[in-house]
Amino acid sequence: MRLKFDIHLHTNIYSPCSLMEPEEMIESAISIGLDGIVITEHHYQWTEKEIEGLRKKVFVNGLTIFSGAEITTDAGDLLVFGLPEKNISKWKNFVSVEEVIAEVNKHNGFCVAAHPTRSYHHFDQRLEALPIPAMEVMSVNMNVAEQEKASLWANKLNRMQICASDAHSAFHVGKYWIEVEMEKPDKIDFISALKNRRFRMGSPYASIKKCQSYE
Repeated sequence: MRLKFDIHLHTNIYSPCSLMEPEEMIESAISIGLDGIVITEHHYQWTEKEIEGLRKKVFVNGLTIFSGAEITTDAGDLLVFGLPEKNISKWKNFVSVEEVIAEVNKHNGFCVAAHPTRSYHHFDQRLEALPIPAMEVMSVNMNVAEQEKASLWANKLNRMQICASDAHSAFHVGKYWIEVEMEKPDKIDFISALKNRRFRMGSPYASIKKCQSYE
């Protein structure tokens, strides 16, 4: 099955920079036609109990909800998926990027260099040597020049290219997504699909010329 996921979202529950209520996030995701979302708060990962509580609080209409986190490292911001919640909670701002990558690999997770060319909170040149498999090349918080620079950089480094909304308001949910080829909608298969490039980028309002194809 092919499922549309927005994998970079912040709510006002755990990300002070966000204006979006979790209920608004769900409603926007459903209205725009997403099949799944990944909540990636700053330095916090929603627990399964919290996600289940959200499902009971608002009509999710079959929407798949996963959790990850966005970690501010000493090299740039990393989206991380597949880590235990206790690992996320121990990290504060500007944690060692090598430490985060090591934990991701230890737990067979996946990480993405978030908005690597943005004018602030960007990655430095260490990205070229770091074993980060994917780069976010499009989001609502990257302008056209930053997106083009990120895509060129990813091509140069032979890294996977991913797009996601990085939404901090309901209006931006689903402005960029990835369509993921999955056998079943669970977190293990989701991470496996990312690792094995079983996805392509998409957006309802942008022409994406260099889409990755399913392998």
